[in-house]
Amino acid sequence: MALLRQLCIIASQLTVVLSSAGNIWTYKGSLGPEHWHLDYPHCGGIRQSPIDLQTRDVIVDQTYLSPLYFSGYDRVSNLDYTLENNGHTVQVGLNDKTMMISGGGLGATFVAEQFHFHWGAVDERGSEHSLNGRHFPMEMHIVHYNKKYGNFSSSLNKTDGLAVLGFFFEIGRFNVHFEEIIEHFGDIQFKNQQVNIKSIPMIDLMPARLTNYYRYVGSLTTPPCYESVIWTIFNETIEIAEEQLEEFRTTIFENDRSEGGVSIDISDDYRPVQCMFRRRLYASHPSLKFDMATPRETGNGGVSNQSSRLLFFTCLIFLRLLLPIFSLKIAL
Repeated sequence: MALLRQLCIIASQLTVVLSSAGNIWTYKGSLGPEHWHLDYPHCGGIRQSPIDLQTRDVIVDQTYLSPLYFSGYDRVSNLDYTLENNGHTVQVGLNDKTMMISGGGLGATFVAEQFHFHWGAVDERGSEHSLNGRHFPMEMHIVHYNKKYGNFSSSLNKTDGLAVLGFFFEIGRFNVHFEEIIEHFGDIQFKNQQVNIKSIPMIDLMPARLTNYYRYVGSLTTPPCYESVIWTIFNETIEIAEEQLEEFRTTIFENDRSEGGVSIDISDDYRPVQCMFRRRLYASHPSLKFDMATPRETGNGGVSNQSSRLLFFTCLIFLRLLLPIFSLKIAL
C-alpha cells in the first residue's frame, strides 16, 4: 500500500510537470511548431492553419462571398489601445468592443478583439499564409469573436467562434499609420511589457480595396490551435517601408528583461503552412482564380511555348547558315 501511495504521488507530480511544460511553446527548437501537437493535441488536427493559397484550386462564389460589412472601423475610440509584447508577437488589444464585421458569408456578427503581426528576419519570409508558394515579409491578423458567445474566451474553442482577417505586407512606401504603433516599440522591447496608445481608425491600417479575398475554415496558428476560425485573406497588400519593418526585426525581443543575457529578437514568428486535406478554398472574385504553373504545355508532346519558340529560332539560324552552301552547289 505504501508503494502504491508513493507511485500515486510521483504520478501526480509528473502530471503537474507535464501540464506546466504544455504551457510553453516557441517557434524554434524542441518546443517549435513540429512539436506543438505533443502538448496541444489540436495542433495535430486536419483543419489547421496557415495554408498555402493555391489560386488554381479556388472555387469562385461571388454571391456567397459578398463584400464584408465593417462597423466602427472608421471611428476613433474613446478608450486607448493596449500595445503589448507577449513574447511571441506584437499585439494590440482593442479595448473598445464596438468594431464589428458581418456579411461576406460569415453567417454571424463578429467583434474585434485584437490584432497582431507575424514577420520574418528577411523580406523573403515572415507571413504565415503563402500565395502559390510565395511568402510575404509580414502578415497582420485582426482577430474577432462571435458576438453570440459574449466574449473572446468563450468563443475560442467553438467551431464558429472566431473570424480572422489576414493581410499581407509588401515593401514600399513609408506607412504613416503604422508609425503610430512602431514609435512606441521602445516601451515594449521585452516580453510582457505593455503600454497604452491612442486609438487609430482601423480602416486606416487596411488596404483601400477589401472586396477581393480568399476564404477557408481553419484554426488558430498558435497553441492551442483550436479549429475555430473562419479565415478571410485579402488579395490587396499593405505597403510598409523597409526601415519600418526593421523596427520589428531589431527592437522586439522574446525574452524578459529580468532574464538578462543576450536579447533574442522575435523575427520568424510564423508557423509553417499546413495540409489542406479535404478543405476547400473559396474566392470572392474570378480574378483570384489563376494558374501559376509554368511553362504551359501544348499539344507538341508536352513542349512548352517557350521551348517551341527557342527551337524555331534555332532552326531558323541553322537554315540561314546552310543557305549559302546550297546556293553555291546550285551555281556549280
